[in-house]
Amino acid sequence: MSWIKVTDPQGHPVYLSVDQLVRIRPCIIGADFLPLPAGTALPNERKDGDLRSAKSIIDLASGMQAVRETLDDIIKQIKNAGKDEDKTAGA
Repeated sequence: MSWIKVTDPQGHPVYLSVDQLVRIRPCIIGADFLPLPAGTALPNERKDGDLRSAKSIIDLASGMQAVRETLDDIIKQIKNAGKDEDKTAGA
């Protein structure tokens, strides 16, 4: 099983199984994530809860993940996923 490491909009690492990826698309604020009505707080009241730093959306078999990486960065990671594992398996 191959995994990629991406970064969520708050800067936390997220590991995703390549087998679960459905598609990758650019993040469009206002289309993907509607702004909260004025005076509405995020459930966890964190300043970093906004998604302005998200550059891409990864659609998964079980949902979606907003990430800071660009589409090209994600594609490179997918292409390289599992290559290190293949080398160690053959040793």
